[in-house]
Amino acid sequence: MDANGHVNNGVYQSYFDEARIQALEKEGFSIQEMRDKKVGPVMLKAELSYHKPLHHPDAVRIETGFRDMSKIKGKVIQNMYRISDGALVCEAIFSALFFDFEKNRPWKIPETFLEKFKADEKLNQNQ
Repeated sequence: MDANGHVNNGVYQSYFDEARIQALEKEGFSIQEMRDKKVGPVMLKAELSYHKPLHHPDAVRIETGFRDMSKIKGKVIQNMYRISDGALVCEAIFSALFFDFEKNRPWKIPETFLEKFKADEKLNQNQ
């Protein structure tokens, strides 16, 4: 909680982190397999726009999408909604890249996954 009795803004980032992991798993990126290969996503930039406060014990729903994907980086677009009233609580845009922690350099996303990200992005733009 923050000084105003709201859920602290740092907690929002934790919620978004967990939702990103779940979204990557849904896209076929096994977090455990990435750890085994010593590769994974690294956040470069976070832009959060707060619209409504959360209070304990508010439950949230997070929608996650991937945009502007290239061979090594892209954007993660996330919206957080309060379940009790459906209010948009926070919008987030994260710029990220995939990183090879052994080689200490960017990791190229396998082409099959890149094609899936781009297909999902096109589908989401048409909705």
